[in-house]
Amino acid sequence: MAPRPRRPLSIVHTSDVHLETDSFGSGTGGEALRERVRRSFSGVIVIANQRRADLLLIVGDLFDSSRVSEGALDFALGEIARAGMPVVMIPGNHDAHDERSLYANLGRGLLPRNLHLILEPGGTLLDFPELETRIWGRALVEHSPDYRPLGGMPAPAPGRWNIAMAHGLFTEESDGIRSSPITPVEIEASAYDYVALGHIHVFGDVSQGATRAAYCGTPAPLYASDNAGWVAWINCVPGEPVRLERLAVTP
Repeated sequence: MAPRPRRPLSIVHTSDVHLETDSFGSGTGGEALRERVRRSFSGVIVIANQRRADLLLIVGDLFDSSRVSEGALDFALGEIARAGMPVVMIPGNHDAHDERSLYANLGRGLLPRNLHLILEPGGTLLDFPELETRIWGRALVEHSPDYRPLGGMPAPAPGRWNIAMAHGLFTEESDGIRSSPITPVEIEASAYDYVALGHIHVFGDVSQGATRAAYCGTPAPLYASDNAGWVAWINCVPGEPVRLERLAVTP
């Protein structure tokens, strides 16, 4: 039997914040909503710090587009810097790493020291030996039926918590029509401990077999839904099933 991790792991999982969206409109109403979205992201950082999470995952669409003001970028990076743990982030379909990518000109010197930004389209692995954890993710370049968010996942590593990050649409079958499909077969076959998903703005548990997988939903007040304004809290304890909990975010 392959060795298992010996230490517990806790994760806060967020996505789809959509900072700096044009749909807020102008005037006092638009500014008020824009400020509430910012406060929601600040609330995510507060939860991660209060719970002393080992990791914070941002699974795409932190920004609504690549047209981001300097103020919004400074705000986002400043909030990430306040997190007292490593932060791992991938682009989503709104802030895709394409020819207009806002991430292309962000050199390492401009990023907070705790931020690990995955920009490799083919995927990359990040090892956190002190956490006995390995994270895999890939950058979304084009939101199309040909893009497979879980395509090319490496086999899970023994003696590690194996975590994946993927921004796309959970669908029973890949029909060649839906963009960025993620199927139940892909999730279960990964044999990972947890697959953190982004793209759907409401909380949803899509676990398959022994692999826990979930959409955390947006933490921001973007939709009139009882399921908006959440993050996912993941607890990995050796010898126990991975536990998943939904936490409310107060803007």
